[in-house]
Amino acid sequence: MRATIVGHGVGAIRYCEFTTGSFVEPITTWDAPNRLAFDVTSQPDPMRELSPYRHVHAPHLRDASLKSQRGEFRLVAIPGGRTRLEGRTWYTFEMHPQAYWIFWSDLSIHKIHDRVLVHIKQLSESADKNKRNPARTGIRNR
Repeated sequence: MRATIVGHGVGAIRYCEFTTGSFVEPITTWDAPNRLAFDVTSQPDPMRELSPYRHVHAPHLRDASLKSQRGEFRLVAIPGGRTRLEGRTWYTFEMHPQAYWIFWSDLSIHKIHDRVLVHIKQLSESADKNKRNPARTGIRNR
C-alpha cells in the first residue's frame, strides 16, 4: 500500500493504492507546507469476494454504502518548535444496522489513518536525522 501524486499543485492527482485497487484523488488545495486537500473521484471495492469463479461483481460490494468523499492533511505548529500532522477523511455511510456498521467502519478508517500517520512520522524523522548528520545519507560537503 502506498500513495503517489502525479503532477504539482491544484489539479495534480493523488493515487492511494490498497490491496483491492486505487483511490483516485484530484488535489483541490495545495498550500505547501500547511495543507493538502483532495476529493475522491473513484475508489475500489472494499474487499474481494471469495469465489471459485474468476470475476465476481457482487452488488453489495460495488454499490457499497461507505463512500469516501474527500480528505486532507494539515501541518499544525505546536509548542517546542514541533509540528503535528492531522489527517481527515469525509465519507457518506448508509448500511444497516447503522450503529453496528458505523462502529466497524470508523474503527477501520482510524486504523488506516494511524498507519499512514505513523509512516509519515517515521519518514519525516528519518529525513530530519539525515539532515543533521549528512554522513548517514552518504552526502559529503566539500
